[in-house]
Amino acid sequence: MSDHQMPVPTRDMKGVPSGNLDVDAFAALLGAKVDEVSAYCGEVIESLDLRYDLLDQKERDRVILSVIKAMDSGSFKPSGKERSSDWESGWQEALDEFVQSGYDPSSLAPKYVAKYPIMRLFKEYVRPRDPRFELSYYTVYRHYLFQKYLQSFENIFEFGCGTGYNLVIMNNLFPSANLMGLDWARSSVDIVNLLGNRLGLPVSGRRFDYYKPDYSLRIPNNSVVITLNSLEQIGEDYDEFLRFILNKKPKLVINSEPFLEMYDDKNLVDHLAISYHNCRNYLRGYYEKLRQLQARKEINIVDAKRVCAGNLFHEAQSFVVWQPNPPIG
Repeated sequence: MSDHQMPVPTRDMKGVPSGNLDVDAFAALLGAKVDEVSAYCGEVIESLDLRYDLLDQKERDRVILSVIKAMDSGSFKPSGKERSSDWESGWQEALDEFVQSGYDPSSLAPKYVAKYPIMRLFKEYVRPRDPRFELSYYTVYRHYLFQKYLQSFENIFEFGCGTGYNLVIMNNLFPSANLMGLDWARSSVDIVNLLGNRLGLPVSGRRFDYYKPDYSLRIPNNSVVITLNSLEQIGEDYDEFLRFILNKKPKLVINSEPFLEMYDDKNLVDHLAISYHNCRNYLRGYYEKLRQLQARKEINIVDAKRVCAGNLFHEAQSFVVWQPNPPIG
């Protein structure tokens, strides 16, 4: 089964076509080996309700119309520098809730996850059985990605770390790794430092601006850099960050982001995702830039996968894994 092919649906007792994101389905989704998925996140998959129903034609048409109307309404804010105050206030709200919860890490799940009752899966729309499906899917995805690529590193740097939501999972998986969460929002940095100070995790926070990288930041040997749905916010303004990473030369870089270049404009569901991506001014040209750098032998792309899963509007978690090459001569 290819990574874009939906598993053959079954029918429930009411005759509704349905499916389940089990180990085999996740392997198809990630373009991975079944044994690999089972080893990295099989237990997590089994602990969650990842069943879904396929939409009939009428409901599918209603969903498509709702997506078009939402984009036509002009209610979506484009990403970019102008939104920095929105992220500051959003992460401040998360910081307040974290403190009020008694520093419970489960309170850190961002509010934009599991926001819609319909998801996209294998280039189609589906209705999950469990309202936490998107968060559950994302939990499995992160376990797979982290186990596959992070476990051999002493130092993990997450740029655009938001609520520190991903750092908690990294620490659970790799308790001896040194973790740094970087974000342009002061409230985000405060959350990460509280994870270290209040919960005793080997985590520290630091301010970092994608548009004006801080070259005083030291990235030691045996370090990995990772972004998860944060580069998307800078549109086409990624050159300064790329220049910074190429200068610092971490051992590995992982970008888990929505990549415009990975969609198929001949597919209706993909076409709508492209329209939404452009409407939000999300990351554009980055993957193509990486391929150009590889052609010039400045980097080596280790892996690149489109992951056909996302919320009502787009796919947020495809990934590219790459290494800066040492200078020639």
